[in-house]
Amino acid sequence: MSKTHYSILSVISLLVLSACHSLWTAQTQPAPQQESILVLPVTDIPLPNADFAFLFPEEPKLNEQTSPRKNITENFSNREKNDIAVTDPLLMADENSMLIDLSLIQKEDYAFPLPGAKVISPYAGRRKHHSGVDLKTCANDTIISAFDGIVRLAKPYYAYGNVIVVRHYNGLETVYSHNSKNLVKPGDYVKAGQPIALTGRTGRATTEHLHFEVRVNGQHFNPNLVFNLQERKLNDQCLVFTKKGNKIAVKSVELMPHQLAGDYSYSPAARKNKGQIESEKETL
Repeated sequence: MSKTHYSILSVISLLVLSACHSLWTAQTQPAPQQESILVLPVTDIPLPNADFAFLFPEEPKLNEQTSPRKNITENFSNREKNDIAVTDPLLMADENSMLIDLSLIQKEDYAFPLPGAKVISPYAGRRKHHSGVDLKTCANDTIISAFDGIVRLAKPYYAYGNVIVVRHYNGLETVYSHNSKNLVKPGDYVKAGQPIALTGRTGRATTEHLHFEVRVNGQHFNPNLVFNLQERKLNDQCLVFTKKGNKIAVKSVELMPHQLAGDYSYSPAARKNKGQIESEKETL
């Protein structure tokens, strides 16, 4: 055999041996193991017992709105139980003026005395001495209290016929007359909107209606300063009552914040119509 053939045979032998060794190594070497993942059962993990309230500040609370109350007399004398035009011994006893801010009276604390009524005779009017307004709906309609208060008088009273006077905690008094029937008696506490009488024509009246008055310390003034009689709702304005000798002058004003004191807070008055502006000029 020539050297050339011997060399070729040697190379082939080496290649065969190398291939066999690689195959044997691949079969005998252990396969790589995959990494295992430990799965724990799902359980409730308690959170730490800590107060996180400091992360959530409390919402600011709005101040509760309440209707202002005056210091009024609730134990009535015989005269207070029998006469319409009487003073309250406590009201304005130590002051020459008093403020009533109607805008602070809450919605649930007032009511129009005869819902659905129309004005058939205004305050003063052609007779000049008309001390209230005449409101009309129908006979035996329900009359309700304008504000919370206590009944001071309930009886037949001369030309008024069956009349009721309610003294209110806001400092006013309201008068309801010509009633066919009174539903309350002196000393009864009433709420705004509570039925107190039925419309009639007792006393000096030519038709069934409600004669409605607003008074302060026994003196009447224009109810249109308190109620918008056409829209049958409470006015949004301040009333100032000032002693003028034996009389009390009343006018509506828009006060600046620094002019208010005590329990009052400023509330802008609603824009006044021409009728309201004219009524502000009236005094007793």
